[in-house]
Amino acid sequence: MAVLRAPGFPTILLVLSLTGCVRTLALNAAADTLAGTGGVFASDEDPELVREAIPFGLKTYESILADLPEHRGLLLATASGFTQYAYAFVQMDADFLDATDLPRSREMRARAQKLLLRARDYGLRGLEVGHPGFRAGLRKDLAATLAATTRDDVPFLYWTGVAWAAALMSDKKNLDLVADLPTAGALVQRVLELDEAYDGGAAHEFLVSYEGSRPEAMGGSAKRARHHYERALAHSKGKRAGVYVALAESVSAREQNLPEFKRLLAAALEVDPEAAPGNRLLNTLMQRRARWLLTRLPDLFVDVEEDKK
Repeated sequence: MAVLRAPGFPTILLVLSLTGCVRTLALNAAADTLAGTGGVFASDEDPELVREAIPFGLKTYESILADLPEHRGLLLATASGFTQYAYAFVQMDADFLDATDLPRSREMRARAQKLLLRARDYGLRGLEVGHPGFRAGLRKDLAATLAATTRDDVPFLYWTGVAWAAALMSDKKNLDLVADLPTAGALVQRVLELDEAYDGGAAHEFLVSYEGSRPEAMGGSAKRARHHYERALAHSKGKRAGVYVALAESVSAREQNLPEFKRLLAAALEVDPEAAPGNRLLNTLMQRRARWLLTRLPDLFVDVEEDKK
């Protein structure tokens, strides 16, 4: 989940009220601290507490970035923070409301998309700092532009690609974003080339959904999705509930494989959040999603009644 920890409000006010060189030094120190904080929220077990705390942290990041627009560490923290907040606390809530309050669900999806595009733009800014002309290069020569990236760029490539693709999933009617989907996927594919094991195989986990949720006519592949599932499972050592949920939603449901769908969600619910404290919040949220998916069997599968017999 979002790894955010803002300093106390009085401290921020003091830093922002300074002027001249002293202010610049103070801002850099604050930015370095914020960008380097550990997974305080990621290890929390209370999603609602985190939901309420993250927005202040994100606005703190943006306030400092207004003065330090090229602080790469803080750009990364802001990109990843907005991505995770948008998915975990806006997009997921919109999904939960689909069946009971469709107008509200659509409003939340629109908000999620704006937040995700904001995250994408912060990620692209970070890549521009390290590689001037990066954004234009993606349009001009995608392969050459990505080939110039290095292992130091892996976190930016991951969060930028994930945010970009997730923005499309919030509104599949946005034709501009549909056209950008291969670019978003290419950024995450580049992560595999540079550091396959990044964050416990997070790129593989994303690619399960990326490959599995698209029909073959649009470039997707259930076979590739299953390959990424196996690699994500290996890198995460079975300690990330989201790996199981990703395959269940993107492949099992599409293939109408109800027994597999149930097995995968059962496996997600068996993950012990305490076994990987750094992923405690993420696992808690994905287990919540697994439980919700199990309530939607009649909506997702045509043979649910036969399965009960």
